[in-house]
Amino acid sequence: MTITSRSYEGPADLHALLGTITASWRFTRPLVNVTPGGVEWWFAVARSGIDWRERIRLWELDGEVVAWAFFEPPNELGNHLRVDLPADGRRAIVAEMLEWVAERALGQSEPPSSVFLHVLDADHALCDDLRALGLTPSEASAFSHFHTTLGAEPAAPVLPPGYRIRPVREDELAARVDLHRAAFTPSRMTVEKYRQLVTMPHYAFARDLVVEAPDGSLAAFTMVWWDPEARVGEFEPVGTHPDHRGKGLARAVNLAGLHLLRGLGALDVLVFSRTENAASEALYPSVGFQRLSVHRAWTRALGG
Repeated sequence: MTITSRSYEGPADLHALLGTITASWRFTRPLVNVTPGGVEWWFAVARSGIDWRERIRLWELDGEVVAWAFFEPPNELGNHLRVDLPADGRRAIVAEMLEWVAERALGQSEPPSSVFLHVLDADHALCDDLRALGLTPSEASAFSHFHTTLGAEPAAPVLPPGYRIRPVREDELAARVDLHRAAFTPSRMTVEKYRQLVTMPHYAFARDLVVEAPDGSLAAFTMVWWDPEARVGEFEPVGTHPDHRGKGLARAVNLAGLHLLRGLGALDVLVFSRTENAASEALYPSVGFQRLSVHRAWTRALGG
């Protein structure tokens, strides 16, 4: 077994790292830490003059990409390790990932005191590896891993009079960005980033669902990601304009997304929610999701 690592080199590597996620879903489901759409969302939102060679690293087993990591300044390690990796290979890669992210964190003008990554509580083997490498779990940052299957037909979306659900149009990206920024103030989203987003391999305008208000403005949204090879969908992100909250719009557009994915033949659908966000923690069970596990932050001190 020969494991090597290298820097990200270009679009072909994006497809390769997305392929590791699809492969994991083929080996096991539904407790996989990410979907291709979640990575593409991060990739597009972060994309402003970034040198990806410094931010993404790939690990290969006998020449095939089996794991990858990204550095999100100032101190976060994002990653995926293919679930069929042998235990000794996984441990070796995780150790290298941590050294790689520590080097980048310490190289900043104001280095942080620690680095962290989010790990599924249900991934007991990886948690054991992290503990052996000196990391500890934290209660400071956690995400619920919500999941549903679509054997039964979801409930029908119900909207207030005058509202309707439809896909976003290609000619209204500015309005779509304004809606996102209103829902997630403060937000890093720009029209330029959204233009990059729509070029991602798993994005489709037909699955970028919005709720249109009676006056024609955009009131809520659910971006539906779909991996046809793994047959898994994800909602990322979901939001409502502050002027239209309390009307059940997010519930309705999520149900519309579930109907869409059921029609495509999805086996699993995921959505992630910060555990401290009471509104989203209540929303997703109301449309049929179950909380299967938690993505918890694991930290390790730097220096000293």
